Amino acid sequence: MDESRTWDAMAGRYDRIVRLFDRSYPAIRARLQAELAGAERVIELAAGTGQFTRALAAAAKRVLATDVSPEMVARLTAAVTGAGVTNVEFATMSAYQLAVDDHAFDAALCANALHVMEEPARALAEIARALKPGGRLIAPTFLHGADLGRRALSRLMSAVSPFVAHARFDAASLRALVEDAGYTVTRLERLPGLLPIAYLVATPRA
Repeated sequence: MDESRTWDAMAGRYDRIVRLFDRSYPAIRARLQAELAGAERVIELAAGTGQFTRALAAAAKRVLATDVSPEMVARLTAAVTGAGVTNVEFATMSAYQLAVDDHAFDAALCANALHVMEEPARALAEIARALKPGGRLIAPTFLHGADLGRRALSRLMSAVSPFVAHARFDAASLRALVEDAGYTVTRLERLPGLLPIAYLVATPRA
């Protein structure tokens, strides 16, 4: 099963799954709104069904929300437009191949996605291409490798569901991935949860 079909199959139950791990989502939304207030244009990668899209829309003037799964994008579009939000565009696209111009965005959000990508460095390179000079990547990421207990939980999850963690990051290995991809990490904060989340902010190096 290809990547888009895997996430299509999960779309109908994705919101229920997220509730198990969303303890820090309100804190992430608050940080996004503070950091991106007044941003002209923001792209969201792996937007899912819109856990953070409305927070982006409340902060930025224009948002392009994307996901590799057409079914996710359909549910995302219905949820966001149904809430009366008018400054978000929607598109089906892979983080590995963004159908956007170079240097088009002030910021990019890639939330809880790097660990499920087979080639996260490829996605990070594509995000850097899409960002303006000095633009920011914000990548809150589940730390499946935070400790032995979380590693065991992650392996169990990958064994019994289509949700597969290709990388079990701890904070240090996540930072190393992003820095090796050509970014300077400016903020990395661990937030609590059944799987803790690293709230990471970085800027591509010139």
